[in-house]
Amino acid sequence: MADEKYQMLDFPMNEVFDWSEDKTPLRDALWNHYMNTSNKDTLSTLKHMNAFKTMSGDEIKVEAEKVLH
Repeated sequence: MADEKYQMLDFPMNEVFDWSEDKTPLRDALWNHYMNTSNKDTLSTLKHMNAFKTMSGDEIKVEAEKVLH
């Protein structure tokens, strides 16, 4: 059973944010963003993504919006 706290990451962007029409899962959108900003550095991207493990669903949404909007 998946941890409900991380469920937010599996929702499509357009279900998480009113401003998005993108159907990409939030987890993938964040991964792509961090890969692009780190010049395809997987270890750097993993560090960013691991930070979401300590966040609640609401915190994930706030932090994701900061980098994706």
